[in-house]
Amino acid sequence: MNQDKGRKMLRNVKNYCGLISATLSIDILGMLLRRSLLVLITIFVFFSHAHALVFERRPRPDPELSYFLYPVAGSIPGLQDFYGLGATVSGIGGSEVDITAVSLRGEAKYFEEGDFGIEFLTVLDIPVFTPRLSLSLFYTDIRNGTWPEGERGINSDPDQTYYLLGSKIYGHGAELSWNLSDYQLEFYYGFVNSGVTPYGLVDPNGSFYSAQRADLNENPMGHRFGIYLDDTDHRRDPRIGYRFQWERWDMPASRGETSSYYQDDFNLTGYIPLLDENRAVLVLNQFVGTSHVRKAGVVNSDNYICNESVAPGCQSVLNELYERQVMEAERGRATSLGGTQRLRGYRTNRFYDSYTNFRGVELRWYVLETQDAFNFIVEKGTFAGFQAAVFYEEGTVSPDMGANFWKNFRNSYGLGARFLFNSVIFRIDQGFSQEGSETTVYIGYGF
Repeated sequence: MNQDKGRKMLRNVKNYCGLISATLSIDILGMLLRRSLLVLITIFVFFSHAHALVFERRPRPDPELSYFLYPVAGSIPGLQDFYGLGATVSGIGGSEVDITAVSLRGEAKYFEEGDFGIEFLTVLDIPVFTPRLSLSLFYTDIRNGTWPEGERGINSDPDQTYYLLGSKIYGHGAELSWNLSDYQLEFYYGFVNSGVTPYGLVDPNGSFYSAQRADLNENPMGHRFGIYLDDTDHRRDPRIGYRFQWERWDMPASRGETSSYYQDDFNLTGYIPLLDENRAVLVLNQFVGTSHVRKAGVVNSDNYICNESVAPGCQSVLNELYERQVMEAERGRATSLGGTQRLRGYRTNRFYDSYTNFRGVELRWYVLETQDAFNFIVEKGTFAGFQAAVFYEEGTVSPDMGANFWKNFRNSYGLGARFLFNSVIFRIDQGFSQEGSETTVYIGYGF
């Protein structure tokens, strides 16, 4: 499976894949991280002036049919618990095509009709005339969903989180990729059509306010395109080399009064082999996200007025949400921190602002390497090995790229396990931060 593309396509629904809570701060690791990133950058600069650095690709077996059926579970504490099944089929007909389907169910608190549900489907890497050109598709449908909306900024209060409720959330899209030199260079373009039918919100005190009569349906469309440079020894499981990705998310105005903006993400990752036979790999990552507003939208204050006699306290809630929406319309929102990839010790989308600065280091140790084929009733494939991992991360968000962009970092650390198969990497991480801990169960590496 092309985990990089699959992970990005899951971005719109990954709010439903997080879990749990504890804390600590390790300053000496932060110092080591900064020094390691400096060394990595120095190496890159040196080789860029000396000669082209191209690492020989490790051979990979021809695609073979494999399939996995696995349980999926998660929660939004106090609001939603959900469970279900996922299935992934790879190597269909000896091709690179991967199909993943997920179905989840759970209780939908505050909703009067129906329970929570997700139907999710991706079809990745369908060849178009030539193996160099591939098409990927995805579709998701969420019923009675809930997602957090916190305060803006790195100093935001975690207790000032609102939860937005939607009776229907859907998204579908496609992506076209053109790759060169054994996937070392890739250009891609994709689009997403989505829609949200608001149902209400829950304030930080747990009070519910209905939005069923607000008529605020949104149907935004987004575009995604970028360049992916992969100079490593292996696309799925790299042990030496580097990767660089520039990606733009372009969000035109969904209607006349909404904002038009775009996000730029810059992602650099280096892989340094350690121990005999590269049995361990030190991974260094630097990520920068920016947001730029082309046209600031108009937030209609008339949509943020309520009847205090019917719902006491509702006006103060709506005033706060109004201010947050005005700020976002004027300044945009860069890629957030927290969740499955960055600052794994915090909940999904915990920190956001106009700019994002993140760096992380992860040590992966290959405890077991093998090539054991298995064929059970609902599981077929090849088990390739087991990894143990430890990681440390720090990041911040800022309204600009001035002094605030280089200070007030939040950190998280943790450990994890990776189960490697011929087509997927199954990852379990336990991250810790000053706000508690989070358990992540995911497909693919964090970086």
